[in-house]
Amino acid sequence: MIAEAMTILDRHTAQLKQLSAAVGQLTEIVTVQSSNISFILREQIVMKIAIAELKADVAGLKTDVAEMRVDVAGLKAGQISTNEKLDFILSKLK
Repeated sequence: MIAEAMTILDRHTAQLKQLSAAVGQLTEIVTVQSSNISFILREQIVMKIAIAELKADVAGLKTDVAEMRVDVAGLKAGQISTNEKLDFILSKLK
C-alpha cells in the first residue's frame, strides 16, 4: 500500500515538474510577445508623430499654394493692364 502511494506521489511529482516547466516556457513566450507588442506600440507612436508633422507640412504647403494663386492672379491682372497700355501706345503710334 505504501509502495502504491509512493508510486502515485512520484507520478504526481513528475507531473508537477512538467507543469512547472510548461509554465516557465509560457512565461518566456509571454515575455517575448510583450516585448514585441511594446516595440510595435512605440513604432506606432513614432509613426503618428511623423504623420502629424507631415499633415502640418501639407497644411503649410496648401497655404503657400493659395498665396501663390493670389500672386499669380495679381500678375495676370498686371500683365493684362500692361498689355492694354502697350496696345494703347501702339495704336497711338500708328
